[in-house]
Amino acid sequence: MSTPVYYAVQKDYAPEQVRQSLRQIVSPLLTNWGDLTGKKVLLKPNLLFCRSNEDPAAVHPELIVAVSEILTEAGASVTLLENPGTQNVNTIIEKMNIASRLTELGVLFNDFTDYRTGTLSDQCCFRQLRIAREFESFDLVIDLAKAKTHAMMTLTLAVKNLFGLIDSADRIAWHLAVGSDFARFADLLLDLYLTVKPQISIIDGIIGMEGNGPGSGTPVNSGFLAASADALALDASVAQTLGTPLEQIVLFRQAKKRGLDFSFTNCGTLPALPPYKLPDPPGRLYAWGVWLPPFFKKQLRNLVGSRPVLAAAECISCGRCVRVCPPQSLKMKEKNKKSVPVFNLNNCIRCYCCQEHCPKGAITTRPQLLSAFFSKLVKLFRR
Repeated sequence: MSTPVYYAVQKDYAPEQVRQSLRQIVSPLLTNWGDLTGKKVLLKPNLLFCRSNEDPAAVHPELIVAVSEILTEAGASVTLLENPGTQNVNTIIEKMNIASRLTELGVLFNDFTDYRTGTLSDQCCFRQLRIAREFESFDLVIDLAKAKTHAMMTLTLAVKNLFGLIDSADRIAWHLAVGSDFARFADLLLDLYLTVKPQISIIDGIIGMEGNGPGSGTPVNSGFLAASADALALDASVAQTLGTPLEQIVLFRQAKKRGLDFSFTNCGTLPALPPYKLPDPPGRLYAWGVWLPPFFKKQLRNLVGSRPVLAAAECISCGRCVRVCPPQSLKMKEKNKKSVPVFNLNNCIRCYCCQEHCPKGAITTRPQLLSAFFSKLVKLFRR
Protein backbone atom coordinates (compact mmCIF):
# COMPACT_ATOMS: atom_id res chain seq x y z
CA MET A 1 0.00 0.00 0.00
CA SER A 2 1.41 3.37 -1.04
CA THR A 3 2.29 5.66 1.90
CA PRO A 4 1.75 9.45 1.64
CA VAL A 5 4.92 11.53 1.95
CA TYR A 6 4.27 15.23 2.60
CA TYR A 7 6.62 17.92 1.28
CA ALA A 8 6.96 21.65 1.89
CA VAL A 9 9.40 24.00 0.19
CA GLN A 10 11.34 25.93 2.83
CA LYS A 11 14.43 27.90 1.78
CA ASP A 12 15.85 28.82 5.20
CA TYR A 13 15.38 28.42 8.95
CA ALA A 14 13.39 31.62 9.55
CA PRO A 15 11.38 30.63 12.67
CA GLU A 16 7.84 31.55 11.63
CA GLN A 17 8.17 30.12 8.12
CA VAL A 18 9.66 26.90 9.52
CA ARG A 19 6.64 26.52 11.82
CA GLN A 20 4.21 27.09 8.96
CA SER A 21 5.96 24.52 6.76
CA LEU A 22 6.14 22.00 9.59
CA ARG A 23 2.45 22.36 10.39
CA GLN A 24 1.69 21.85 6.71
CA ILE A 25 3.44 18.46 6.57
CA VAL A 26 2.86 17.22 10.13
CA SER A 27 -0.80 18.14 10.63
CA PRO A 28 -2.13 15.34 8.36
CA LEU A 29 -0.09 12.86 10.39
CA LEU A 30 -1.09 14.18 13.82
CA THR A 31 -4.80 13.97 12.96
CA ASN A 32 -4.43 10.17 13.03
CA TRP A 33 -3.76 10.43 16.77
CA GLY A 34 -6.67 12.66 17.73
CA ASP A 35 -6.34 14.67 20.92
CA LEU A 36 -2.69 14.76 22.05
CA THR A 37 -3.50 16.13 25.49
CA GLY A 38 -1.50 14.17 28.05
CA LYS A 39 0.19 12.02 25.40
CA LYS A 40 3.88 11.28 25.93
CA VAL A 41 6.01 11.95 22.85
CA LEU A 42 9.62 10.89 22.30
CA LEU A 43 11.52 13.20 19.94
CA LYS A 44 14.63 11.51 18.53
CA PRO A 45 16.63 14.03 16.45
CA ASN A 46 19.87 13.40 14.59
CA LEU A 47 22.48 15.03 16.84
CA LEU A 48 25.73 13.46 15.62
CA PHE A 49 27.65 16.34 17.20
CA CYS A 50 27.52 20.11 17.14
CA ARG A 51 30.34 22.50 16.31
CA SER A 52 28.02 25.50 16.08
CA ASN A 53 24.27 26.10 16.12
CA GLU A 54 24.36 26.06 12.29
CA ASP A 55 26.22 22.73 12.01
CA PRO A 56 24.84 20.78 9.00
CA ALA A 57 25.81 17.48 10.64
CA ALA A 58 22.85 17.83 13.01
CA VAL A 59 19.17 18.68 12.68
CA HIS A 60 18.87 22.46 12.85
CA PRO A 61 18.03 23.83 16.32
CA GLU A 62 15.14 25.93 14.97
CA LEU A 63 13.51 22.77 13.68
CA ILE A 64 13.85 21.05 17.06
CA VAL A 65 12.17 23.98 18.79
CA ALA A 66 9.43 24.23 16.14
CA VAL A 67 8.50 20.54 16.39
CA SER A 68 8.48 20.83 20.18
CA GLU A 69 6.20 23.89 20.03
CA ILE A 70 3.70 22.20 17.73
CA LEU A 71 3.52 19.17 20.02
CA THR A 72 3.32 21.07 23.32
CA GLU A 73 0.66 23.44 21.91
CA ALA A 74 -1.38 20.32 21.14
CA GLY A 75 -1.09 19.28 24.78
CA ALA A 76 1.62 16.63 24.48
CA SER A 77 4.44 16.04 26.94
CA VAL A 78 7.73 15.99 24.97
CA THR A 79 11.02 14.34 25.84
CA LEU A 80 14.08 14.64 23.56
CA LEU A 81 16.46 11.67 23.75
CA GLU A 82 19.50 10.88 21.64
CA ASN A 83 22.90 9.15 21.82
CA PRO A 84 25.31 11.49 20.01
CA GLY A 85 28.66 10.37 18.66
CA THR A 86 31.18 12.05 20.96
CA GLN A 87 29.22 14.70 22.87
CA ASN A 88 26.22 14.39 25.16
CA VAL A 89 22.76 15.80 24.53
CA ASN A 90 23.00 18.56 27.13
CA THR A 91 26.26 19.83 25.63
CA ILE A 92 24.79 19.89 22.12
CA ILE A 93 21.52 21.57 23.16
CA GLU A 94 23.48 24.22 25.07
CA LYS A 95 25.78 24.78 22.08
CA MET A 96 22.73 25.18 19.85
CA ASN A 97 21.49 27.94 22.21
CA ILE A 98 18.04 26.35 22.60
CA ALA A 99 18.26 24.89 26.13
CA SER A 100 16.26 27.72 27.73
CA ARG A 101 13.63 27.69 24.95
CA LEU A 102 13.06 23.95 25.32
CA THR A 103 12.91 24.27 29.11
CA GLU A 104 10.28 27.02 28.83
CA LEU A 105 8.20 24.64 26.69
CA GLY A 106 8.56 21.94 29.34
CA VAL A 107 10.63 19.72 27.06
CA LEU A 108 12.99 17.34 28.83
CA PHE A 109 16.24 16.44 27.07
CA ASN A 110 18.85 13.84 27.89
CA ASP A 111 20.88 10.89 26.60
CA PHE A 112 19.38 7.44 26.22
CA THR A 113 20.28 5.36 29.29
CA ASP A 114 17.96 2.33 29.50
CA TYR A 115 19.85 -0.14 27.29
CA ARG A 116 18.48 -3.69 27.49
CA THR A 117 18.57 -6.81 25.36
CA GLY A 118 15.28 -7.99 23.94
CA THR A 119 13.96 -10.58 21.50
CA LEU A 120 12.93 -9.14 18.15
CA SER A 121 10.06 -10.19 15.91
CA ASP A 122 10.22 -12.94 13.29
CA GLN A 123 10.54 -10.22 10.63
CA CYS A 124 14.00 -9.35 11.93
CA CYS A 125 17.35 -10.83 10.95
CA PHE A 126 18.97 -10.28 14.35
CA ARG A 127 16.85 -12.10 16.93
CA GLN A 128 18.47 -10.47 19.96
CA LEU A 129 19.36 -6.79 20.10
CA ARG A 130 20.45 -4.48 22.91
CA ILE A 131 18.91 -1.08 22.37
CA ALA A 132 17.61 1.91 24.33
CA ARG A 133 14.20 0.78 25.54
CA GLU A 134 12.84 4.20 26.52
CA PHE A 135 10.79 4.29 23.32
CA GLU A 136 8.50 1.59 24.74
CA SER A 137 7.12 3.95 27.38
CA PHE A 138 5.96 6.67 24.95
CA ASP A 139 2.68 7.02 23.08
CA LEU A 140 4.38 8.41 19.98
CA VAL A 141 7.93 8.27 18.67
CA ILE A 142 8.97 11.07 16.28
CA ASP A 143 12.09 10.45 14.22
CA LEU A 144 13.67 13.80 13.24
CA ALA A 145 16.43 13.16 10.71
CA LYS A 146 18.81 15.14 8.51
CA ALA A 147 19.26 14.75 4.75
CA LYS A 148 22.92 13.76 4.45
CA THR A 149 25.25 11.55 2.49
CA HIS A 150 26.99 8.68 4.25
CA ALA A 151 30.26 7.02 3.29
CA MET A 152 28.97 3.57 4.21
CA MET A 153 25.22 3.72 3.48
CA THR A 154 25.26 6.30 0.62
CA LEU A 155 22.55 8.37 2.33
CA THR A 156 21.62 8.71 6.00
CA LEU A 157 17.96 9.63 6.48
CA ALA A 158 15.16 8.58 8.85
CA VAL A 159 15.91 4.83 9.12
CA LYS A 160 19.65 5.33 9.68
CA ASN A 161 18.82 7.89 12.39
CA LEU A 162 17.46 5.02 14.52
CA PHE A 163 21.01 3.69 14.91
CA GLY A 164 21.22 6.24 17.73
CA LEU A 165 19.20 3.83 19.90
CA ILE A 166 22.25 1.59 20.12
CA ASP A 167 24.71 2.31 22.91
CA SER A 168 28.03 3.89 21.90
CA ALA A 169 30.07 0.88 23.01
CA ASP A 170 27.71 -1.48 21.20
CA ARG A 171 27.90 0.66 18.07
CA ILE A 172 31.62 -0.01 17.96
CA ALA A 173 30.97 -3.73 18.36
CA TRP A 174 28.37 -3.69 15.56
CA HIS A 175 30.70 -1.79 13.25
CA LEU A 176 33.38 -4.35 13.96
CA ALA A 177 30.99 -7.26 13.39
CA VAL A 178 29.29 -6.05 10.21
CA GLY A 179 31.22 -2.92 9.26
CA SER A 180 32.60 -4.29 5.99
CA ASP A 181 29.40 -6.19 5.15
CA PHE A 182 27.16 -3.34 4.08
CA ALA A 183 24.13 -5.53 3.38
CA ARG A 184 24.36 -6.94 6.90
CA PHE A 185 24.58 -3.45 8.34
CA ALA A 186 21.52 -2.42 6.31
CA ASP A 187 19.67 -5.41 7.80
CA LEU A 188 20.56 -4.16 11.28
CA LEU A 189 19.07 -0.74 10.44
CA LEU A 190 15.93 -2.36 9.04
CA ASP A 191 15.58 -4.42 12.24
CA LEU A 192 15.71 -1.19 14.25
CA TYR A 193 13.06 0.33 11.98
CA LEU A 194 10.77 -2.69 12.42
CA THR A 195 11.29 -2.73 16.18
CA VAL A 196 10.91 0.96 17.02
CA LYS A 197 8.28 1.76 14.35
CA PRO A 198 8.30 5.57 14.74
CA GLN A 199 4.80 6.92 14.21
CA ILE A 200 6.03 10.09 12.50
CA SER A 201 9.31 10.68 10.68
CA ILE A 202 10.52 14.11 9.53
CA ILE A 203 13.54 14.96 7.38
CA ASP A 204 15.33 18.29 7.58
CA GLY A 205 16.36 18.96 4.00
CA ILE A 206 16.51 22.75 4.23
CA ILE A 207 20.29 22.66 4.45
CA GLY A 208 21.52 19.15 3.70
CA MET A 209 24.98 17.67 3.37
CA GLU A 210 26.56 16.11 0.30
CA GLY A 211 29.98 14.64 -0.47
CA ASN A 212 32.00 13.59 2.57
CA GLY A 213 29.01 12.91 4.85
CA PRO A 214 27.71 12.32 7.44
CA GLY A 215 29.94 14.55 9.54
CA SER A 216 32.27 16.49 7.29
CA GLY A 217 30.50 16.93 3.97
CA THR A 218 29.57 20.08 2.10
CA PRO A 219 26.44 22.01 3.14
CA VAL A 220 23.91 22.24 0.31
CA ASN A 221 20.75 24.35 0.26
CA SER A 222 18.08 21.81 -0.71
CA GLY A 223 15.16 23.90 0.56
CA PHE A 224 12.62 21.32 1.70
CA LEU A 225 11.02 19.54 4.63
CA ALA A 226 9.39 16.12 4.30
CA ALA A 227 7.37 13.91 6.65
CA SER A 228 5.55 10.58 6.64
CA ALA A 229 4.04 7.97 8.93
CA ASP A 230 6.54 5.44 7.56
CA ALA A 231 10.30 6.06 7.84
CA LEU A 232 11.30 3.65 5.06
CA ALA A 233 8.80 5.09 2.55
CA LEU A 234 9.94 8.60 3.51
CA ASP A 235 13.58 7.65 2.88
CA ALA A 236 12.72 6.14 -0.50
CA SER A 237 10.90 9.30 -1.56
CA VAL A 238 13.64 11.65 -0.33
CA ALA A 239 16.39 9.54 -1.90
CA GLN A 240 14.69 9.94 -5.27
CA THR A 241 14.20 13.66 -4.63
CA LEU A 242 17.95 13.93 -4.00
CA GLY A 243 18.59 12.22 -7.33
CA THR A 244 19.83 8.88 -5.99
CA PRO A 245 18.39 5.73 -7.64
CA LEU A 246 17.01 3.36 -4.99
CA GLU A 247 18.80 0.36 -6.52
CA GLN A 248 22.06 2.15 -5.76
CA ILE A 249 21.31 2.17 -2.02
CA VAL A 250 21.94 -1.05 -0.10
CA LEU A 251 19.18 -0.28 2.44
CA PHE A 252 16.49 -0.52 -0.24
CA ARG A 253 18.06 -3.54 -1.91
CA GLN A 254 17.87 -5.37 1.41
CA ALA A 255 14.36 -4.09 2.12
CA LYS A 256 13.21 -5.42 -1.25
CA LYS A 257 14.80 -8.82 -0.57
CA ARG A 258 12.96 -8.96 2.75
CA GLY A 259 9.62 -8.09 1.18
CA LEU A 260 9.27 -4.76 2.97
CA ASP A 261 6.95 -2.27 1.31
CA PHE A 262 8.41 1.20 0.81
CA SER A 263 6.05 2.44 -1.93
CA PHE A 264 5.04 6.08 -1.55
CA THR A 265 2.85 8.82 -2.94
CA ASN A 266 4.28 12.34 -2.87
CA CYS A 267 2.03 15.12 -1.60
CA GLY A 268 2.71 18.85 -1.65
CA THR A 269 5.42 20.75 -3.51
CA LEU A 270 8.68 18.93 -4.22
CA PRO A 271 11.91 20.87 -4.75
CA ALA A 272 13.70 20.68 -8.10
CA LEU A 273 17.24 19.71 -7.11
CA PRO A 274 20.43 18.66 -8.87
CA PRO A 275 21.54 15.19 -7.67
CA TYR A 276 23.49 15.14 -4.42
CA LYS A 277 27.22 14.53 -4.81
CA LEU A 278 27.70 11.13 -3.21
CA PRO A 279 30.71 9.68 -1.41
CA ASP A 280 32.58 6.95 -3.27
CA PRO A 281 30.73 3.61 -2.90
CA PRO A 282 33.16 1.82 -0.58
CA GLY A 283 32.06 -1.73 -1.33
CA ARG A 284 31.12 -1.55 -4.98
CA LEU A 285 33.68 -3.99 -6.37
CA TYR A 286 34.26 -6.46 -3.58
CA ALA A 287 30.67 -6.92 -2.37
CA TRP A 288 29.73 -9.16 -5.27
CA GLY A 289 28.08 -11.80 -3.12
CA VAL A 290 30.74 -14.24 -4.32
CA TRP A 291 32.35 -16.41 -1.66
CA LEU A 292 36.09 -15.98 -1.30
CA PRO A 293 38.46 -17.32 1.35
CA PRO A 294 38.90 -14.71 4.11
CA PHE A 295 42.54 -14.02 3.17
CA PHE A 296 41.68 -13.26 -0.47
CA LYS A 297 38.62 -11.25 0.49
CA LYS A 298 40.75 -9.10 2.81
CA GLN A 299 43.39 -8.58 0.11
CA LEU A 300 40.73 -7.74 -2.46
CA ARG A 301 39.19 -5.26 -0.04
CA ASN A 302 42.55 -3.56 0.42
CA LEU A 303 43.15 -3.42 -3.34
CA VAL A 304 39.68 -2.33 -4.44
CA GLY A 305 37.73 -0.74 -1.59
CA SER A 306 37.96 2.95 -0.83
CA ARG A 307 40.31 3.72 2.02
CA PRO A 308 40.31 6.50 4.62
CA VAL A 309 42.85 9.26 3.99
CA LEU A 310 44.07 11.97 6.35
CA ALA A 311 44.68 15.60 5.36
CA ALA A 312 47.35 16.25 7.99
CA ALA A 313 47.18 20.03 7.61
CA GLU A 314 43.51 20.00 8.64
CA CYS A 315 44.01 17.61 11.61
CA ILE A 316 43.83 19.21 15.07
CA SER A 317 45.30 16.16 16.87
CA CYS A 318 42.16 15.68 18.97
CA GLY A 319 42.39 11.86 18.81
CA ARG A 320 38.64 11.44 18.40
CA CYS A 321 39.10 9.14 15.39
CA VAL A 322 41.39 6.89 17.43
CA ARG A 323 38.86 6.60 20.25
CA VAL A 324 35.94 5.61 17.98
CA CYS A 325 37.80 3.16 15.70
CA PRO A 326 36.19 -0.30 16.27
CA PRO A 327 39.23 -2.50 15.36
CA GLN A 328 41.73 0.03 16.79
CA SER A 329 43.32 0.53 13.38
CA LEU A 330 44.45 4.04 14.23
CA LYS A 331 47.29 5.19 16.47
CA MET A 332 48.40 8.72 17.26
CA LYS A 333 52.03 9.18 16.17
CA GLU A 334 54.44 12.07 15.91
CA LYS A 335 54.99 13.28 12.35
CA ASN A 336 56.67 16.53 11.40
CA LYS A 337 56.45 17.73 15.01
CA LYS A 338 52.71 17.10 15.07
CA SER A 339 50.69 14.26 16.56
CA VAL A 340 48.43 12.76 13.87
CA PRO A 341 46.48 9.51 13.44
CA VAL A 342 48.23 6.83 11.40
CA PHE A 343 46.15 4.10 9.71
CA ASN A 344 46.81 0.38 9.78
CA LEU A 345 44.92 -0.34 6.57
CA ASN A 346 45.41 -4.11 6.82
CA ASN A 347 43.28 -4.05 9.97
CA CYS A 348 40.79 -1.41 8.75
CA ILE A 349 37.24 -2.75 8.26
CA ARG A 350 36.08 0.27 6.18
CA CYS A 351 33.34 1.29 8.60
CA TYR A 352 34.42 4.97 8.21
CA CYS A 353 33.73 5.84 11.85
CA CYS A 354 36.92 7.95 11.72
CA GLN A 355 35.53 10.00 8.86
CA GLU A 356 32.12 10.31 10.50
CA HIS A 357 33.45 11.69 13.78
CA CYS A 358 36.30 13.93 12.57
CA PRO A 359 35.29 17.45 13.73
CA LYS A 360 37.32 19.17 10.99
CA GLY A 361 36.62 16.96 7.97
CA ALA A 362 40.30 16.02 7.87
CA ILE A 363 39.50 12.40 6.98
CA THR A 364 38.00 11.54 3.60
CA THR A 365 37.75 8.37 1.52
CA ARG A 366 39.75 7.68 -1.60
CA PRO A 367 39.27 4.85 -4.11
CA GLN A 368 42.24 2.57 -4.65
CA LEU A 369 43.97 2.55 -8.03
CA LEU A 370 42.39 -0.75 -9.03
CA SER A 371 38.98 0.61 -8.10
CA ALA A 372 39.53 3.76 -10.16
CA PHE A 373 40.68 1.65 -13.11
CA PHE A 374 37.57 -0.54 -13.06
CA SER A 375 35.33 2.52 -12.64
CA LYS A 376 36.77 4.12 -15.77
CA LEU A 377 36.47 0.83 -17.63
CA VAL A 378 32.79 0.49 -16.72
CA LYS A 379 32.07 4.09 -17.75
CA LEU A 380 33.83 3.45 -21.08
CA PHE A 381 31.63 0.46 -21.87
CA ARG A 382 28.48 2.31 -20.82
CA ARG A 383 28.96 5.03 -23.41
